[in-house]
Amino acid sequence: MKSIARWVVSRLRRYRPDRNPLRRRTDRVEAALAAAAVAAVLLAVWPAALAARTVYDGGLAAERVGPGARQLVEATLIQEVSVGSAGGRGTLGASLARWTLPGGEVREGVVPAALLLRNGQANARLWVDAAGSPAAPPPRRAETVTRAGLAAFGVMAAAAALAGACFALARHRLDRRRYREWDAAWAAADQRWRRHHI
Repeated sequence: MKSIARWVVSRLRRYRPDRNPLRRRTDRVEAALAAAAVAAVLLAVWPAALAARTVYDGGLAAERVGPGARQLVEATLIQEVSVGSAGGRGTLGASLARWTLPGGEVREGVVPAALLLRNGQANARLWVDAAGSPAAPPPRRAETVTRAGLAAFGVMAAAAALAGACFALARHRLDRRRYREWDAAWAAADQRWRRHHI
């Protein structure tokens, strides 16, 4: 923990604005770029919150059950469907089933085993969508919250990665410029010192 605090303090000292005459223009530019990178990451909080809210609202809509949304109906299993049947689609682990919609309409079709909640050998329950077709069960609230959190984290991570990459590239270019200036300064000093020794 102390090493992290020491690193933060050293960064703050390095990039703080001051009137140090030894600080070069490139040092001040680097400090401004560091401040811009931090500001960009902090500004990404708003898009992250917006993304989380959008995913959360979509999850709440997907959780909705009842008329006009997903409903759980009783289904009767007619027969197991083998691989390669059901019109040549190659459905593995499916059953031919018959289910009755809340309005009384009877439907029949091939239902993947993953969508069936079996009550026994011939009976099962099945989630259907507003059109009466087999549907995946509604997500749980924990799934919705987790997806919203992951969306926010993804936006923040992308913003931090982009800001960090831009800062690293700019710092690399500033370092190359500093090295050129350093070489030129040493060459000028070498010329001055040689003249004094002759």
